[in-house]
This record gives sequence, structure tokens and C-alpha cells, in this order.
Amino acid sequence: MSKPRQQPVVLPTQTKGHRPLAQGGYFWESSQPLHILLFLLPPIIVYELGSTGLIGHGVAAKLEAQEMLVRFFDLFGVLGLHMPAIALIATLLIQQVLSRNSWRLHPRVLLAMIAESTFLIGPLIVLGVILEPIAAMMLQESAGTGSTAAPGNDTFQDIYLAFGAGIYEEMLFRLVFITILHFIVTDVLGFKHKTGMIVAVVLSSIAFALHHDLVLTSSGVDWRRAIFFTLAGAYFGVLFLARGLGIAVGVHLMYDLLVLVIMPGIQSQD
Repeated sequence: MSKPRQQPVVLPTQTKGHRPLAQGGYFWESSQPLHILLFLLPPIIVYELGSTGLIGHGVAAKLEAQEMLVRFFDLFGVLGLHMPAIALIATLLIQQVLSRNSWRLHPRVLLAMIAESTFLIGPLIVLGVILEPIAAMMLQESAGTGSTAAPGNDTFQDIYLAFGAGIYEEMLFRLVFITILHFIVTDVLGFKHKTGMIVAVVLSSIAFALHHDLVLTSSGVDWRRAIFFTLAGAYFGVLFLARGLGIAVGVHLMYDLLVLVIMPGIQSQD
């Protein structure tokens, strides 16, 4: 019997020690680069077009995660606001080519990813309710956009922010941070794969919490929000490692749509 083919990898969810899923099922298909790319492509396009003003009135707010990624590319002499999106698409395409998997698209997988992402925002809602008696207010205040925009009532603006935060915060704190931290802990320091995953998730979660202005205030640390964002970051990290980048972005995006668009819309009607 021939040995299973060892495929080159790019995504940290496919590093050594990660148990692969049985091929052919939904959970395997939805964790593959092709379906992740096709799942993320619509929100990427919408946000990028919105940021240039080609759709709606443009994006007035600045996403700090996106700016950090842009500054990272500036270090290598690569300029441009859209470089993070290009890099993300290129990474997924490269991984798809290297994996030598089929390029066949399964629309049902994309629809199921939307349903799964919507279902998996439940723990974040429960977490918000536990940490704040006034659940609706906590949900609004804890929207993970990390933006510098002033509050407003522009629905398109809020949709762009939800899309951008879901994509670029997951790209920065999960894809980039967890990948780098896992590499340092396992390949440089020589610790086990599981140790690398735990350390990477914990440290990236703390960085995710500190990234939000609501945590560090002029009067000190808001511990309730710090706990919320740290646990939310850990949740996204576990989703990233267990289900892949697509579902992690999908859950983050769906949650932000809930707190930025759906809930304010219901409250305004009330």
C-alpha cells in the first residue's frame, strides 16, 4: 500500500499534528482553500469597493487592523490600501494549487457555511449577556470593528465595517498572529504542536482585546470588556484552528452585522 501523499501547506490549520478530516464531507470541503476563498470573496469585494466609494458613500471609518496590515506591507516596499485583500486571496490560491485538490465548486457547501456561521454566533451572544445585564447595550458596545469612526446611522457604512472587521481582524489576529506564534513556539523553541496552538490562541486573544479602544480607557482597564474581547478572541482562535479561516471570518462578520446593523435597526423601529 502506498503512503499518503504529503502536501505542501500554507495555512496553520494544516500544519503537522493537525488531524485531517475525512475527505468529501462538508466539514472537509468547507475547510479547503477553494471554498474558503469563494466564501470570503463577496464580502472582500463589497468592502474594497465600499472603501473606494464605488458603492454607497464610501467608508469613512478607519479599520485599525487593516491599517496595521497595510503598514506591514509598507515595510517591504509594497504600497496600497488593497494589498491585504490581494495577499489574502493570493495565499488561498497558492494553498489551493499546492494542495492539488479538485477545483470543483459545491454551492451547497457555501450555503452551509453561511448557516454554520450564523449558528455559531450564539456563544458570543451568551457571553455578552453574562458580562452585562443590559444585553442589547453590551452587544452594541462590544462590536468588534476596532474602527475610529464616530457613531452614525449610515446602514451601508455599518455593513462595510462589519465586513471589513470580520475579514481583516481575522486575517491579522488569527491567520497572521496565530501562524507566527505557532511557528515560534513549535519550530523555533521546539515545543509540541498542541502547546504551540494553546500559546498562539492565548497571546493572539490578548492582543485582540488590547486592539479595541473600549478596553483601555482614560480611567484604566475596563476588565469586563477586556474579559469579553479576550474570550471572544479565544473563541475565534479555536474556530480558526478547528474549522478554518472561512468559518472564523463568517462568525465574526455575522456577529458584527448583528450588533451594528440588525439590532440598531430593531431599536430604531421600537
